[in-house]
Amino acid sequence: MENTLNNITFFAQAAPAAQTTSAQVVPAAPDASAVPGEQAPQGAFGGGAMTIAVYVLLFAGLWFLLFMPQRKRQKELQKLQSELKTGDSVVTTSGIIGKIVSLDEAKATLQVSAGTQITFLRAHIVGKAAE
Repeated sequence: MENTLNNITFFAQAAPAAQTTSAQVVPAAPDASAVPGEQAPQGAFGGGAMTIAVYVLLFAGLWFLLFMPQRKRQKELQKLQSELKTGDSVVTTSGIIGKIVSLDEAKATLQVSAGTQITFLRAHIVGKAAE
């Protein structure tokens, strides 16, 4: 059996060498799995567990780089919208700047100019305006 494995290894290694030059002959390397008590060498990262660990770390890094800043901005916006009060100057998603005249759970009425009031959804207020 070991002789057959050596012959297969020899022909597998000698075939590419024979294609390049006919004078080169590559000797057969001993098969590490044929030696009792030794294991075959593993991949560059040490096997499947290490590869999985690299992918997990890569995913965790991307998660913190992409999703955590967005979550932080969303929490700040929710805090701003919950702390609104009458008299605040605010900016809406459409870019309209006005002063809050009245508030309820879902809506805010803004005075945008003398005598002009517009009602917006409270969720569309995205920031406070400089007064």
